[in-house]
Amino acid sequence: MRQSNLLKKIAIVDDALGCFRIEGGKLKEQTLKEQIKCFRKASGLLSYLEKLKHQHLSDEFPDYILIDIHLSDMDATAFLDRFERIVANMETPEVFILSSSGSKKNRDLAMQYSFVSAYLEKPVPSDFIEVLIAGKGVDNSPH
Repeated sequence: MRQSNLLKKIAIVDDALGCFRIEGGKLKEQTLKEQIKCFRKASGLLSYLEKLKHQHLSDEFPDYILIDIHLSDMDATAFLDRFERIVANMETPEVFILSSSGSKKNRDLAMQYSFVSAYLEKPVPSDFIEVLIAGKGVDNSPH
């Protein structure tokens, strides 16, 4: 991860962006808006990342990516494969796969990629996003 004393950047890809409740959290809404980039299509995020890489702006890459496993423009495997090619030989953002179902098949598929940190069920509460932005990291160790 990048410097821990700075607020982290998050990219969210979901065609139903309303699943993120950011109101009423500890961070100011303006801070959240400045740290989060939202995309309705996976191809939009991939194009954005390719542009940043081409322009040598890797420091502008998000620190975390939250992406719905079921998107209209491509399936999760296609996204993850293309993402893996884009970030080859780079510091890789952590990816969190979002789903409205706890499908073991989908979870197992997503977790095969080393940069996928977790498979989360929606809705994702604002405090989770706040923890990511604040750079506190996420404890994925078994308890």
